[in-house]
Amino acid sequence: QTEALNMFREVTAGAREEEAAVQILTSCGWSVEQALQLHWAAGDDHSVPAAAAASSSGALGAPLLRGGGSSDEARGSAGSGSSSSPPRAAAAAAAGSSSGLVSSLVAWITGGLRRIGATFFSFICTFIFGPGGPRIGGGPTSGAAFSGALAASYGANLQLPRFFEGSFTQALQTAQRELKLLVVFLHSEHARDAQSFCTNVLGNDIVKTMLDEGFVLWGGDIARMEAHHVSQMIHARQYPCFCVLLPASVDEIRVIGAVQGEVQVDSTIALLVGCSEEMDSHRSEIVARSAQHVEDRYLREEQDREYQQALEMDKKRQEERAAQERVERESQREAEELRKKEEEEFARFEADRISLDTELKRQAAALGVPGADATVCIALRLPAGQRVQRKFRPTAPLSEVYVWASCVGYLSEHEGRGLEIPKRFMLKTSFPCRDLTEMESTIDDLKLAGSQLVLAEIEDES
Repeated sequence: QTEALNMFREVTAGAREEEAAVQILTSCGWSVEQALQLHWAAGDDHSVPAAAAASSSGALGAPLLRGGGSSDEARGSAGSGSSSSPPRAAAAAAAGSSSGLVSSLVAWITGGLRRIGATFFSFICTFIFGPGGPRIGGGPTSGAAFSGALAASYGANLQLPRFFEGSFTQALQTAQRELKLLVVFLHSEHARDAQSFCTNVLGNDIVKTMLDEGFVLWGGDIARMEAHHVSQMIHARQYPCFCVLLPASVDEIRVIGAVQGEVQVDSTIALLVGCSEEMDSHRSEIVARSAQHVEDRYLREEQDREYQQALEMDKKRQEERAAQERVERESQREAEELRKKEEEEFARFEADRISLDTELKRQAAALGVPGADATVCIALRLPAGQRVQRKFRPTAPLSEVYVWASCVGYLSEHEGRGLEIPKRFMLKTSFPCRDLTEMESTIDDLKLAGSQLVLAEIEDES
């Protein structure tokens, strides 16, 4: 460890204090190469996140992550350094020479260039082919392929839990829909503890059963862009990273537990058990909230239906009112037309009556007083029973008798008697009854001298 510390400080030209250098080496498992990478990645920021112990207290009360968060939001991290130096640190300590330093620097620069090239190519492939396109150094995209790659790397007989088939966003949606916690496993083939975690932790029967039955497990290789984004979101500092998330929504997740680096089976089981217990207590709240959402949606839908029904009823009432108004207007129009027609008929009747009265008065004035040659007396019985008589010349035509009968009520000798003569009438002899229609025949010809005629009204044919 002393040799690794001295080499780290020599390469960094003493940029960090000894305590800070020890801290960063410890976080990287005393791997000089990883510590140098972390140092140069941190730049002027000399603070190194300390690994926290796994804990399950207060997890559901942790702040929400919206596409990012703080490293303190993780439940914990098991990744403290081992007391024994790794093989690369031991080799570096044995070398203790400038050639070892140059080799380390060359290896780091070569690896960095390779990773930069792979990242650039991955960006190009992602832009052209989408997230699932080909890429250099990228891990498998599906759960089955990812599990197969791990088995190919660490043993064909390795029994791993069932990884979710789909993207991280789809895994979030599935966990939210099934009211389960989402477990994220971020893998790096360069991590010192990658093999031990896959074989000892993920291959453990208890862990495998717990993950398959109670969680949605999503895994990814940080060499892929999606896993890299997830790593940034949950602020993973070491690999392998085993993180438990509570998906409040697709864009709103909560980190409730994490173990990183050198992870033991017991700490992983304790993490899963603690998160499961908290999720059980929290699930009722989620179910109640979902039920409330369903009830609220049903209430809104019911209110919308009632509102639509009210609109339809209002529309129907308006249509009925409009129809009633149309009927009333039509009735008023017909009544008005009928009134106008009656007024016109009455006006025409009055005009005819006045014209007839004028004509009858003129005819009455034209009759004058019978002369000395008027020797034939003719009596006339009216429909109302009144009797009138007048003398005519024997040679007078029947038409003259008709003129006298039509204007008899306007003659001065009958004024005040209230004689009413029908507008249309016919003269008849009383006995024998005979209609008198020969207008050009004379009174002598018809033998009407001394006879009594009857004035009969002619009714309209209708």
